[in-house]
Amino acid sequence: MRVLTVEETRKVERLANEYGVSYMQLMENAGAYCARIIRKTFENTNKRNVLVVCGKGRNGGDGFVIARKLYENGYNVTVMMAMGLPTDDLSSDMLSRVRALGINVVYYENSSTAEKYFEKAHIIVDCVFGIGFRGEPNENCKKLFTRINNSPATVVSVDIPSGLEGDNNEVNSICVSADITIAVLVLKPVHVLRPSMEKCGNVVLAPLNIPDRCYESVSAALFTINRDEIKSFFNKRNPQSHKGDYGTVLVIGGSYEMPNAAYFASQAAVNSGAGLVKVAFPVVAYNAISPKTFEQILVPLESNKSGRISQNSVKRIEKELENCSCVVVGCGMGNDEDTKAVTEYVIRNSQVPVILDADGINCIKDNIDIIDSAKAPIILTPHPKEMSRITGLEVSEIQENRLKAVNDFTKSHNCILVLKGASTLVGSSEFDDVYVNMSGNAGMATGGSGDVLAGIIASFVAQKVDAFKSAIAGVNIHGVAGDSVTEKYSMMGNTPTLMLSELPTTLKNFE
Repeated sequence: MRVLTVEETRKVERLANEYGVSYMQLMENAGAYCARIIRKTFENTNKRNVLVVCGKGRNGGDGFVIARKLYENGYNVTVMMAMGLPTDDLSSDMLSRVRALGINVVYYENSSTAEKYFEKAHIIVDCVFGIGFRGEPNENCKKLFTRINNSPATVVSVDIPSGLEGDNNEVNSICVSADITIAVLVLKPVHVLRPSMEKCGNVVLAPLNIPDRCYESVSAALFTINRDEIKSFFNKRNPQSHKGDYGTVLVIGGSYEMPNAAYFASQAAVNSGAGLVKVAFPVVAYNAISPKTFEQILVPLESNKSGRISQNSVKRIEKELENCSCVVVGCGMGNDEDTKAVTEYVIRNSQVPVILDADGINCIKDNIDIIDSAKAPIILTPHPKEMSRITGLEVSEIQENRLKAVNDFTKSHNCILVLKGASTLVGSSEFDDVYVNMSGNAGMATGGSGDVLAGIIASFVAQKVDAFKSAIAGVNIHGVAGDSVTEKYSMMGNTPTLMLSELPTTLKNFE
């Protein structure tokens, strides 16, 4: 599903106006659509007292339409003017229609009167600020937002929760914390990026059904990931197929200190459908890895003095690269001169897609341009700290505008980038589009989770799914498996081992 910036949304509205859907009609349609969503949401409840809190702009105008439609359908409606009378003609006209019906209109400035309506409200509809809001709300608005948030009523925000900005994920001040947000026309970045999306609650789209041609001149750069799209990435398995048809994944990683990272990645590849999985690791980690790797082929490599893969293993790695469909480098591998040499060798010589995770990324942080000379697609899967190492940006800079960080990096380097974390983003130097993942939860913030993700992506690549699509599918399915673990057990009890166990059942939803 497309996600548009504020500027792009306004462009779509302008085009709709040019094609015969006037701004007045857009406001009427938006308010009517939102009212229908509210009615449907609460139709089986006894919640009938509605307080519609309106600002002085067009978001307030939408609120006046909502108030009118709900009133006409039997709801007890009060309109609260948060900032005085509207300043634009459209909203003023909609307010006059509210008054003509005899709907109660009160002013927030009259605190004693306002409090009475807050206390009896079952539903509060937030229409104070829309996509035009920028900066900091004033003290009066902060008090209003705090009062809304402290109410036991269900809070429904129209377009975006007031106090947030449409184009980014920042939550820098007091804003409305909605239970439901009705995104008007299209989703905006605020709805799909964390932490702002947490303030949106359950996001429902009100598309308004304007002509498709209104979107033709808008090149959306951000898309959400949905299950039906991911299902289309995979081909049904031929009953006559054999393991060779589903590729060979080679995982190069592990060390004496962190043997299980390579296991997690390789087991994830097994559990995600790869035909054959090999795990190459320093021989000193053999006793830690071999007892649990039942389905994998083991490739013990020479160890250096630190218990990591020695660069003397390059000849053996060269042989394995000739017989695999995809290679994962870095999980638990460590970072020293030997592992740097191994990582750089794989990048320069692999004829198949390479997934660089963890220490695979750390090993090239001082030589990041090496990925531009790769012979096959390179997929990097950094978390924000690793992203900081390869870009020179502070983690805070990256987190403040994750989308920009992805776009800037993929425009500068030939790769597919998976920027992990809350609202994982997937971008590519080949395409303008960036995909944002909506699955997953904070319970997945645990060591080994990223190794599982690397193995899932590698498995899909090995099964002949396009590398960019493999990354998109991988992050979503990884998140769905993590959500399943949290639902069955707990968020604090979410572990990579449990995620691995959920993968086969999770994949059933995508076949």
